[in-house]
Parts: sequence; structure tokens; C-alpha cells
Amino acid sequence: MLPFCIGVAALVALVLAVNPRQFANAASRFEIRALPVVVALGLGYYVLQGVRWHYLLRAVGVRINRRDTVLLNMAGQSTGLLPFGELTRAVLVAEACDAELGGVIATITVQELIYTLIIIAAAIPGALQHHAAADGIISALVGTALVFLILTVPALYRRVRGVVAHVPLLRRYLADIDELQRDTVVLLRRWDTLTWSILSVGGALMAITLFWLVVHSLAPGFLSWPEAAFVYAVSHVVGAITFSPGGLGSFEASAVGLLVAIGASVGLAAAAALLQRGADKGLATIVGMIAFLVARRRYRFRGLAALTPRPSARPVAPS
Repeated sequence: MLPFCIGVAALVALVLAVNPRQFANAASRFEIRALPVVVALGLGYYVLQGVRWHYLLRAVGVRINRRDTVLLNMAGQSTGLLPFGELTRAVLVAEACDAELGGVIATITVQELIYTLIIIAAAIPGALQHHAAADGIISALVGTALVFLILTVPALYRRVRGVVAHVPLLRRYLADIDELQRDTVVLLRRWDTLTWSILSVGGALMAITLFWLVVHSLAPGFLSWPEAAFVYAVSHVVGAITFSPGGLGSFEASAVGLLVAIGASVGLAAAAALLQRGADKGLATIVGMIAFLVARRRYRFRGLAALTPRPSARPVAPS
């Protein structure tokens, strides 16, 4: 129940931060006929994410069928509103397939980096309509590119690894971090990693369309699709770099601020941010808990035991 408590607290805080009456008036204008499409887009994104993940797992030698990958990917969303909840799906697959956790996390790392690049690229046309935001898009591109460089350039990785080795908590996981770096390099050098990224493009289009449809259902014609891509991409990156659980608070604050800057009322902006959050993380959390109950019957999970650090006899030379 903890994810629900965190989610409800964040939503209540946002409503109280704006005028509750304005929020209620704006939310009441939501076009109910759009609800089936909103739900389909919200769940379809995670199904497509699971299919895309299946091919990355297969590339690092994890043997699991597509159906179970989608199931465990959905089950992992049950903790999407908790700190580091995104890693739950990696733990579940590592346990179910007796795979190295570092290698599984590498597939998520590559998947999320590629997805971030795609949504940033999709945001460029909308950003050009709002020149004041160009610096934010450029910063996001530079930050994402820096992560790519750290993971793929051996000399740069060794420097970062040296810093990690002096951090008490992280240095216990150096063997897993080395495994993460090696498998990330292997994945990024494979042609099929780029080929199957078409699925990530599809996921990005679904996520952006979901956000656009929510705003459109509240205020038809107010926001164009390119502008929706711009607002969603910036808010997604803000939510990621603040390390808040599931981007809670930071995503909504960014989305509200950008929508208000474009011309929306505070009530409309808050209603759009909260309804989008409910259609995305809220729905995924509920369905994820159901998926976890199904997955628990199929596999015997050890829980946090999968996070036990693996012994590292000596520093591993990065690829």
C-alpha cells in the first residue's frame, strides 16, 4: 500500500498548492469519451515496453519468453512510485531466470537512455516554438550524451569507477557495476539494439499522445501535439534527474509550470498533470500489483536477497 500512500500524498499536495475550486472546475471538463483511449494508451505503453525489453534481455543471454517478460515488466510497475522502483522489474527477472543482476540492469539502462533520446528528439519541434526553453532541451541532450560516454568510453568509465570505489555503499557493488558497464557496451554495439528501438519510438509516441489527449480532453485545441511532446519530454527529464520516486512532484511541477507558461490557467495545468499521472503511473501501479500476484504464483521470489553484492576479487578492466 506504500506506493498508493505516496501517490495520494503527492496528488493532494499539488491540489492544495493551487486553487482547489479551479482544479475541480478544470477536471470536470474532461471528456469522458476519451477515457477508453486514455486507458489503452496508458497500458499499451507498458506492454510495448515489455516487448522491447524482451529483445534486450535476449541479447545479453537471458532466456525468458515474451509473455513472461511482459508479465514481469508489468509486475515491476507495482513499485513504480517508490524510490528506485524502476529496478524492481530487473530484480524479478534476475530471480526468475537466475541471471546476473548487473546484466539485467544494463538492458534497462540502454532501454531508458534510448527512450530519453527519442522523446528529446520529439520535443525539438515544440521547443522551437518556445525559444526560451531551448537551453533546457540542449542540457537534456548533453546530460544523456554524457551518460552514454561514461558507459562506452573506457578511460572515462575508469575515472568514474575510481570515484565510486570511494563511496562506502556503492563500492560493495563494483562487480555488478562492472557487469552493467560491460553489458551496456555489448548492447550498444549490436545492430539489433538499434533495429528494435523502433518499439521505443512507438512507446514514446504513445506516452506523448496520452499526455496530449488528456490536455485536449480538458481544453480542446489548446495544445498541439509538438507542444505536448515538448512539455512531456522536459517534465520527464526533470522527474528523472531529481530522483524523486516515480518522478512524483517534480514531473507534475514541471508540467504545470510549462503549461502555465504556454497560456493555461493554473487549474487546467494542475488537472492535466494529475489526470496524466493517474492514467500513467496510477493505472500501472494497480495493474502491476495484480501482475505481481500472478507472477508470484509462477516464480518463487527471494525478494531483496537478489540485491546481495557479488564478490569482486580484483578490479575488472572495462570493455
